[in-house]
Amino acid sequence: MTITSTFNVIDPDTFRNGHPHAVYDEMRATSPVWRHPGSDAQPDFWALTRFEDIRAVSLDSANFTSTLGFRIPTDSHVAMDPQIIEVLRRFMLAMDNPEHQAFRAIVASAFMPSALRRFEPRIEASVNALIEGLRGRDEVDVITEVAAIVPIKTVCAAMGVPEEDEWRVFEFTNAVFGIDDPEQSPSLDIANDNYLAIFDYAWHLLEQRRRDPRDDLLTLIAHARIDDQPLTEIEQKSFFSNMISAGNETTRSSLAGAIWGLAENPDQRRLLLNNPDRIAAAIPEILRWFSPVFQMARTALNDVVVGGTQIAAGERVALLYGAGNHDPAIFADPHRLDLNRDNAQRHLSFGYGVHNCLGARLAQLQLRMILSAFLSAFPNYSVTVQPRLLRSNLVQAMKTLSVNLNG
Repeated sequence: MTITSTFNVIDPDTFRNGHPHAVYDEMRATSPVWRHPGSDAQPDFWALTRFEDIRAVSLDSANFTSTLGFRIPTDSHVAMDPQIIEVLRRFMLAMDNPEHQAFRAIVASAFMPSALRRFEPRIEASVNALIEGLRGRDEVDVITEVAAIVPIKTVCAAMGVPEEDEWRVFEFTNAVFGIDDPEQSPSLDIANDNYLAIFDYAWHLLEQRRRDPRDDLLTLIAHARIDDQPLTEIEQKSFFSNMISAGNETTRSSLAGAIWGLAENPDQRRLLLNNPDRIAAAIPEILRWFSPVFQMARTALNDVVVGGTQIAAGERVALLYGAGNHDPAIFADPHRLDLNRDNAQRHLSFGYGVHNCLGARLAQLQLRMILSAFLSAFPNYSVTVQPRLLRSNLVQAMKTLSVNLNG
């Protein structure tokens, strides 16, 4: 039996311990464009493990589309309420250009460097309050007490979500990404209800902004027009859900991954403690090494050759980001966290091409500021209980990570 005989992107248990790098390595060496079996609910597809193949497909808008699914779903996702499927199909991630460009332009100015500078004082204040609240503590859960706090406050402030509703965003994010985790969604009915609650809440806020415009992203979405037409209700709900969930999950997961990874690699933590001015430059390597997103997908529009393999029109392709980020053809000694790596910025964690993460700059700003403050305040922290991961085939998200702040 080969390692790949047990590999199944559709099954979230494949990722119960994070990225299965041994499997990726075998696939990359023997079948880098691998024919992946389907399920009772889904057809076969192709899985890509080489960096250059993933990058090439991501950039090839002439031969690949996101409109037929931006990820390989689990069978639970396939069975969700049709209303939810309709909203998910209008995520920006599920659009091609020129439509994607038009939707992205609605909010793009808010994520430019000049606009992000106004967020720095707010983020700094949130980080300072977070650190002060931890002083004098010993054991803490990094996920709920550190990693989730600032990203949620930041995305809520940008969107215009009331501060008293930040807890909703935490729960909404868990609902979006936790449909296959029995602790988050004990049944499909509960998962459907959680999603529909997000959409109802979004519409409530958007209705408010139509009556009372403010300087926030909710107002931009509520009043946006494309080709002189307002966005539909489905599109507005989708826009909100997409930005709220993506706006804090990747940052939360990456920060938790950084804290865990630096504990697992004490030489790299020591490097940052001795050279705190290197933290910003270290962020791309942390994102490469940890790879917070397991996979995204595209569907072939035409018969096309990828990595020497013929892909037929209509077939799906899974982009295994963790495999690409650990491809030894691009990254020497790829499984090592090396904060001196000189090409780490080539990582795939924010995507490539038109779907490059809109909030990448904001995410990196937060990671730098939070990690800098955390390491400065608690340089000797230690992991006391290894992380528990969300049951998901999409994101490498931790549910708990216990640390002792004082070593």
